[in-house]
Amino acid sequence: MSINKKYVMAGMLATALVAPMTDVTNSHADDTRTITGRVNFRTGPSKEYDSMGKIEKGKTVTYLGSNGSWRKIKYNSKTGYVHKDYISEGTSTSTSEKYVNTSAGLNVRKGPSTSYAKIATLTNGTKVKVITTSGDWSKISSGSITGYVSNQYLSSKSSSSGNTSNNDSNETSITKYVDASVGLNVRKGAGTSYSVITTLSHGTKVTVKSTSNGWSKITSGSITGYVSSSYLSSSKPSTGNDSNSETSTTKYVDSKAGLNVRKGAGTNYSVITTLNHGTKVTVKSTSNGWSKITSGSITGYVSSTYLTSTKPSSGGSSNSNTSTSASASKIISYAKTLLGKPYVWGAQGPSGFDCSGFTYYVFKNAAGITLPRTSSLQSNYGTYVSRSNLKPGDLVFFDTVGSNNGGVTHCGIYIGNGQLIHAASGQGRVVINDLNSSYYVNAYVNARRVL
Repeated sequence: MSINKKYVMAGMLATALVAPMTDVTNSHADDTRTITGRVNFRTGPSKEYDSMGKIEKGKTVTYLGSNGSWRKIKYNSKTGYVHKDYISEGTSTSTSEKYVNTSAGLNVRKGPSTSYAKIATLTNGTKVKVITTSGDWSKISSGSITGYVSNQYLSSKSSSSGNTSNNDSNETSITKYVDASVGLNVRKGAGTSYSVITTLSHGTKVTVKSTSNGWSKITSGSITGYVSSSYLSSSKPSTGNDSNSETSTTKYVDSKAGLNVRKGAGTNYSVITTLNHGTKVTVKSTSNGWSKITSGSITGYVSSTYLTSTKPSSGGSSNSNTSTSASASKIISYAKTLLGKPYVWGAQGPSGFDCSGFTYYVFKNAAGITLPRTSSLQSNYGTYVSRSNLKPGDLVFFDTVGSNNGGVTHCGIYIGNGQLIHAASGQGRVVINDLNSSYYVNAYVNARRVL
């Protein structure tokens, strides 16, 4: 009887030891993921298990399953576990066919960001096999080529006649006019990363050949190139400035964080100076949300959103939802000094950042606050804030994979007036974007306040 009890106890103990090793997710042999930071490769799903060595950031592994906060993977013919904070999440598990959807050609890179070297360039309409998708990048194959491309230039339908076909108002030989008082840059490709061929003056007539992803391929005389569709009008604009133009109108800066004065009408232009809240300026002209102003010896362009006809109180902006605390102002000002820094997966400054590395670096250096390192952990830090009650300095979180089931894959800092500053992998650098654009509205998950 005592022998039987001994065996029963031994069996129960063995079961108790084995149970925690059960993986709750079925294995996916074709699910390739990327290591996002140098991590221990362990024999079991906890720090109590031995390490078989380190896996370096950027290495590709095969995802086999999930066990709590640990991911079961295969690497160099070995099977083991890494913590979920050091491996990309949300990859697709089946191969699908898509088509290149950019007339400028699509760069194929060695890894999932613009910091990786270019392997090849695929022409518009090329069919590719999507192996995995994570965040804003997909691992694809086309013939003998295997590498990574930006998702925004892939389409489920094939393009036609050499032009893009993502149903974004393709046009052929449509006449339009330049509607930009500061002139419109014509570039070699569809994006601000391409070099400028020439600048067309306000009111210039152009022929639009095709339009895709906010860019238009145009001809004007002997010039052929790409321009931002936002600055094209179907009707010829009035000479000089647009219908909203003003002459020598006095206004005041209504931004407690200060207002950047730029060399041109857009955030891609360099900053000349920053004007303090309440500063009086003279508005010379207004077009497309930007005002040409003078203040003392300074002449430049500012966002019209931050100008008011009446002098604001010294306490801050007249809009209570956008009032900015001193600590938030410091956060935002510091974040803006990093505009243009390159996006580098797994980096947390100072020369490059990924999305959570950027927020981590800014809050630590500008406010002395140490956030968790990943976007998913940061999305549970601090206090929940509804979208309607966002204030400058709040952290905002997104699901950029597309399912938007509550998972978080991206983050940024809300800076007021419907804008966020973040390290964007798709744009390859730290930028300011419109939080109210359809992309960010659809991807929005939640916001947290830590100040």
